[in-house]
Amino acid sequence: MEILKLLVRVTAFLLIISGIPSCSQGWIVGNIPLTPQDTLTNTVFTEIIDADSITHWYHGSISNHTNWCYLHNDWEKVEVK
Repeated sequence: MEILKLLVRVTAFLLIISGIPSCSQGWIVGNIPLTPQDTLTNTVFTEIIDADSITHWYHGSISNHTNWCYLHNDWEKVEVK
């Protein structure tokens, strides 16, 4: 029984030690490492750039009438041309 406890402790120690170096390499979500490009990309909102090169952030589906722009905190009329 003592040998089994020692084996569990050594295995846990080795797993912890082997995981520490990977922490310095960055975040991993779902076995996919996040790169700087992933952290700079807006993943919550749909980002639209209009004809005047102004950026707008919408959440959910965008309809062909007024939508809430989270970047400007205002209702904005969206029209497909």
